[in-house]
Amino acid sequence: MQVVAGLEANDAPAKIARALIGTKSRITGKREGGIIGLTSRQVEFIISAEAKLLSGDPELMREYLQLSTRDKRYDATVRKAIADGKPVPADKVANIIARLRDKNLKLRGETIARDQSLTALRAGKYEGYRQMLETGAVREDQIERTWSSTGDGRTRDSHLAMHNQKVRGLSQAFVSPLTGARMLYPGDTSLGAPAKETVLCRCVENIRIRYIR
Repeated sequence: MQVVAGLEANDAPAKIARALIGTKSRITGKREGGIIGLTSRQVEFIISAEAKLLSGDPELMREYLQLSTRDKRYDATVRKAIADGKPVPADKVANIIARLRDKNLKLRGETIARDQSLTALRAGKYEGYRQMLETGAVREDQIERTWSSTGDGRTRDSHLAMHNQKVRGLSQAFVSPLTGARMLYPGDTSLGAPAKETVLCRCVENIRIRYIR
């Protein structure tokens, strides 16, 4: 898989993302060689944008100008259509939507690459401590793990509720008091945690070894 291969090669998330979505052909201008496509939600979003541009309704066309993933080079074309009270010409819409699709595909690839890279780092950290247990360097009862949430407006409520939750050893899972999701570390899916609890999670796990003298 491209993500795994990229991580093993120590590639940056942006390079991994390009492997996922493909690269643009200089001949056709289309992306080639990618393995992922748009989500159903992104497809609906793009279809809606196309309908607004072809509607001729100034209010709907103005909504397109609020899209963060639009290609701003076409803004003048859209504004002229609004001023003239006419739909954006169909050939121009085709170009605009092609760019909108491309930018949303790129966004998805970058999101997947960042998310999987971070999860791999967390899993690697967990595996490192597991190996310490196996060698006898530390005991299970000496390990204390603490969940730390980011604590901003984008943090899941279920993860805010887990902030400062402490567990002992490596085998005990963190448990969300709101959803019941169980995770060995942020982003972990091995215990059945659903995507809504793991994708783009920015929480961290702090591990402390309690040495008894």
